[in-house]
Amino acid sequence: MQIHRVRGRDLADALSRARKLHGESALVLTHERMPDGATTVAVGLASAKMPEKQDLASLPDVERVLRRTGCSDELIASTVERVAGTGARGAYAFDAAARLLGESVTIAPSPKLSKNVARPLVLAFVGAAGVGKTTTLAKLAVRLTRAGRRVGLVTLDAQRPGASALLASIAAPLQASLDIASNASELARVIDRSRSRDAVLVDTSGAPASDVLALRELAAVFEAERRADAMTTYLVLAATAGRTAMGEMVHAFADVRPRGAVITKLDETRAPATALEFSTRAQLPLAFLCDGRELGAHLHRPEVERIADLFLRGRLA
Repeated sequence: MQIHRVRGRDLADALSRARKLHGESALVLTHERMPDGATTVAVGLASAKMPEKQDLASLPDVERVLRRTGCSDELIASTVERVAGTGARGAYAFDAAARLLGESVTIAPSPKLSKNVARPLVLAFVGAAGVGKTTTLAKLAVRLTRAGRRVGLVTLDAQRPGASALLASIAAPLQASLDIASNASELARVIDRSRSRDAVLVDTSGAPASDVLALRELAAVFEAERRADAMTTYLVLAATAGRTAMGEMVHAFADVRPRGAVITKLDETRAPATALEFSTRAQLPLAFLCDGRELGAHLHRPEVERIADLFLRGRLA
């Protein structure tokens, strides 16, 4: 499906322009109010070719694509049934599936950072060792710094040699502080002396017992100060992991109440639908998508079009 964005004075004007440019068959995916009061709509146009350059002719083709990208039998059956209910056939069935799947995943709100506050917003990343927590944190640090934010980095992985090497390599160029905390008390002290920062990003060790203990104690401090919203925890899941492994991590980190999921390693699989579907069933809104190791480029906020691409193409466009 080809995605086009059309801008208008308001929603009615944007829709009118979209119809004139792309015809009555254009499928409206999303609309967004712009800061200047205008409205932008995203419309999808049927592609003559499937992602693998095969003609998409019928509902069985939709089923085959979803099976290839890792969807469960249950999701495949429900999606095909809903697409059939729209009456869409041929290439339009693909468009209908893209809309339905793109809207099926809950998107977590962006972290809200406010300048000139007494304490920084704390963003903590938890998950199994090796899923990409440190790389994700580094990518977010780059993005926030480019946006003019003052960032502090903290790692709880004090035992493993070289654990902070990546963070150390980016902290200086970003003018970000870097601290190592071996326990909850040290973490709390680091946060307390980081008042000049807009955000403190916390990298964890991948050992659930110690990570949960440290973050729970920090959350208790914030709650005592009536600032329970000062910390947001994200569960990092690798798109290459199976449902069982992801389920174990949800259980292991349940006590820190993650507010969203980060899906990493999307460049290492062509079946990312498993992770997308899992995050939805685990009631974890999707916060970020990672599809490579480049710090300045491979961190994305989820959008309807991107989610649809992952379900139907197996990759981000």
